[in-house]
Amino acid sequence: MATWKVICRALGRVPGRLLRREAWRDGPLKWRIGCFGPERPRRFPVRVQIESTSKCNLRCATCPHAREAAGGRHLTVTALARMLDRLPRVPARVVLSGVGEPLVNPEFFALVDVLAARKILCEFYTNGTLLSAQTRREVLARAGVVGVTISCDGARRETFEAARVGASFDAWRERVGAFLGEVRRQRGGTLRVGFNTVLSQRNAGEVAQILQLALELGVDDVFLLDPVPVDDLVASLRPSDAVIDELRQASLLRAARARGLNVKCMFRTPGGPPQSLPRCLQPWQYIFLGADGKVLPCCALFDSQTMPVMGNLLDQDFAAIWHGPAYRRFRRTSAQGTNPCCTVCPYY
Repeated sequence: MATWKVICRALGRVPGRLLRREAWRDGPLKWRIGCFGPERPRRFPVRVQIESTSKCNLRCATCPHAREAAGGRHLTVTALARMLDRLPRVPARVVLSGVGEPLVNPEFFALVDVLAARKILCEFYTNGTLLSAQTRREVLARAGVVGVTISCDGARRETFEAARVGASFDAWRERVGAFLGEVRRQRGGTLRVGFNTVLSQRNAGEVAQILQLALELGVDDVFLLDPVPVDDLVASLRPSDAVIDELRQASLLRAARARGLNVKCMFRTPGGPPQSLPRCLQPWQYIFLGADGKVLPCCALFDSQTMPVMGNLLDQDFAAIWHGPAYRRFRRTSAQGTNPCCTVCPYY
């Protein structure tokens, strides 16, 4: 196989029988995009994210919820079943999160059960403030929940509460600590819990303390994310290039990894947009489904008002959306480095 890869790269083409192997991942897909046209996706998305709600219990300054008059909506069991029925293949797992806080949806665990009935594993992101004793029991009782990622944008009360408007750091730490303790006792090895830290000028100097907090609480993973500048306010709070470069080379990350913490950094890509093969493959292999059925091609910008809607899976056939003109145009411009949505993304 390695020899074929070398030949394919040298000749600028990939044999058709090898292209049909869905086990191939990012590298071969890049060759397929470059050799057979930038508009052609995989036959079906390999990663599926479905928004369980667009409502939230917090009003964080950098989140669209703080500046939108609309209250959002919850995903219903009926709508979820309809979306899954219209996908061309049952996904192995689904991220049941979007712009909102999943645990405010009163049907959230019924949604998880719909996935479990179809043998689909579930992950979700939460701000952690609603991890009450009852909610923790509901999560731990469901073997299909294999990943929970908790927002942690500060290790000090002042930093945390400035980022998470409406949350109490002390209450958050108590609930998250209790949850992690129960996970170790009841679901050790079968449920991974991570911290999701969106870097800003407020907390970039607090990364060492965040990693220490993660180690103390027993978190499995920490994701350090460069913020996507979805609007002027978020852009104004982004750390400088120098700060990101310093973190990229920081010994504290290596020290945390040496202690068993899986630290993953998604930092801005140096240089301008790519001129040949794309750096990001989401438009070719990923799909985001909003609570209202809207289909979006990217997870980094789904809370941006500039992200074009590809269609609505509650009203349209999947193939008509996945191979439709909007998706083809989005893929083509992304591959060419001219997509205005992609060019503001730090990971592109």
